[in-house]
Amino acid sequence: MNPIIGINLPNSSYDPAAARRYLGIFRENGFDAVEICLDTWPLIIDGEICEPWVGYLESLVKEFPFRYSAHIGRGLDLRDLKNKEKHRAVLKASIDICARLGFSPLVLHYEVKGRDQEAEKYFIEAHKEAAEYAEQKSVLIVVENIEVELIEPVIELVTAVDAKNLRMAFDTGHAFLASYYFKFDFMDAFRKTLPYLAHLHLSDNTGIFEELRIYDRPKYDSLPMGYRIEYGRGDIHLPPYFGKIPYDELFSLLGDYKGMFICEYYVERFLPFGETVQRRVREGVLKGRGEMGHGT
Repeated sequence: MNPIIGINLPNSSYDPAAARRYLGIFRENGFDAVEICLDTWPLIIDGEICEPWVGYLESLVKEFPFRYSAHIGRGLDLRDLKNKEKHRAVLKASIDICARLGFSPLVLHYEVKGRDQEAEKYFIEAHKEAAEYAEQKSVLIVVENIEVELIEPVIELVTAVDAKNLRMAFDTGHAFLASYYFKFDFMDAFRKTLPYLAHLHLSDNTGIFEELRIYDRPKYDSLPMGYRIEYGRGDIHLPPYFGKIPYDELFSLLGDYKGMFICEYYVERFLPFGETVQRRVREGVLKGRGEMGHGT
């Protein structure tokens, strides 16, 4: 089975002409799949599906027959008890959109485990409810680790929900940064995820954790990305093999993994190198499987 190598559609692609341009470039670059963040366009308004926009996106993706995965909108917070009904509505609408458009898996962020036991209990229950609904719609849900939390809480969530269609998405860039900040072994953490793994985000960085991400998030978000990349600060979303993550070692551990390999980086800043990124990741995966040079 050939690996499914994908790439993220930039959030700046809200102009349909820009989205069409990027999708055309991805096709020329040889990618097999595209991941789309659902808040790129107003697909959901106040928790309800915006039919004109979903219909438009449906016609757009039919022009480009990739495999598609989706990323939940950035505002979803299943620990927010005060506004839980609105978050539930947004998540349900997101699952419905994925089911209609054939997007799967749908990626959710784990975020940070809190001390509010009521919120944490609801967090698990909300994922159970989402998994049950998504199963009815044939949509896989995957929960992604972030750079300000350990890997184990994500595994614990997947185990607690115990649903065949709720698995884990491993984000290499987030885990690499977290390993430096929390002082754990990156490769050991990846090995722990393998029994639960169904989706991969491949982004690279230097391993320099930017502590503003924890202590002053507004200031962190205001730092110019060009400056952050130049000084290697934090989650800078480089293409795989452009930073310091040991991708060849990681790929060698994947065994019979059948999920997507989504190259999640700032596409706009590395546009001339898309085909190179796709080819190098594909070769790395095949080499990790021991299939290079065997006509695969």
